Amino acid sequence: MNDPIVGTARLKRYNTARVLDELRSGGEPVRIVEIAERTGLTRSTVATIIEELDADGWLRRHDPLGALGRPAARFSVTPERFHVLGVDIGLHRVVAEVADAAGAVIAEANALHEVHDGRELLRLVNATVDRALAAAALERDGIAAVSVASVGMIDRAEGRVRVIRGIDAWTDLDLTRELGRGFGVDVDLDNDANLAALAMSELDDCPPSFLTVQWGERLGAGLVLDGRLYRGPLGAAGEIGALMVTDPWSGERATLEAVVGAEHIDEIARLVAARDPFTRLASELGAEAAAAHVFERANDGERAATEIVDQLADVAARALAPILLALDLHRVYVTGGIARGGDVLTAALERRLTAIGAAPIEVRLSPFAENTVVRGAVTAAVRSAWESALDGGLGSDARTRARRSAR
Repeated sequence: MNDPIVGTARLKRYNTARVLDELRSGGEPVRIVEIAERTGLTRSTVATIIEELDADGWLRRHDPLGALGRPAARFSVTPERFHVLGVDIGLHRVVAEVADAAGAVIAEANALHEVHDGRELLRLVNATVDRALAAAALERDGIAAVSVASVGMIDRAEGRVRVIRGIDAWTDLDLTRELGRGFGVDVDLDNDANLAALAMSELDDCPPSFLTVQWGERLGAGLVLDGRLYRGPLGAAGEIGALMVTDPWSGERATLEAVVGAEHIDEIARLVAARDPFTRLASELGAEAAAAHVFERANDGERAATEIVDQLADVAARALAPILLALDLHRVYVTGGIARGGDVLTAALERRLTAIGAAPIEVRLSPFAENTVVRGAVTAAVRSAWESALDGGLGSDARTRARRSAR
């Protein structure tokens, strides 16, 4: 026999979650009557829930609009109710961001590096995280959710990187355990391209299905289908860097990553510059910055740079077109270090992809530039924290985390 008390408590928790979800998703402060209309709940039910949430510190009260009659107060979610942490562990840069319940970044720390030892990199990551938390005046046990991005193929269930090049012993580490020390929540580890795609999905005009190409020294893709990030049963969806293509400069078969990655772009630019001293393609910057320099020169109209970009776009388009055609995708986002190159790459890719496909394909650069992955990590952490809160976590545990966050 069903317990009516349990049933009533479950219904109240469900209705509370609906009201809170409406408050946080709307963006603007709203009145009780508006929440009732949007949720289908009665005004008295919403008023009772609002009163309880307000007393428990979940809401911020705003002055009424207008001066005629009896204008009602408006409410929004208190951003400081909890805080989350997003981390991007790249081959040459580590960045950590602390954000509030609305996803607004309140503190950030980063470190450029050339570390190839996994244990040493782990120490650098933890130090960077501690600097970000210190800047936000927070402690680890006051964080409601943690999302970490890493290059490589990720086993999310085990919390490990299964396949990676460039970081020794990184696959030997239990990263979720090592990075989770001191936190009161589990660390969520994901692939950098997946989290870059998650960041793009938050853009106002983003379509429900699209492909994101995380393009730098390494190459990967994040796939979103009908609004959901698709990782595949083994977490290997989007590993486009391993696709075999023909190198237009050598004529040999190689992986897509080896042909269009930043290191190869830098090598080609140096070879062209060595043959033609009048070009300004050579750069003493790191590979990704040097590759971006090639695109900048192409944007300025330099012929040699334009030819390199055209070749790169042709190779990339031939590799991406079958994926886009098979899944009927018409939007591609380019993120990572190469995205600093500007519109010349997107234009070249659009021309080739549209020529190959049955319908126009739009290529856009990430508006978050080199911080795209960490923005995706913050997005994932905010979503996780809200899911916990809306799934019955509005009680003492959530209040305790909020008080710790506010210290």
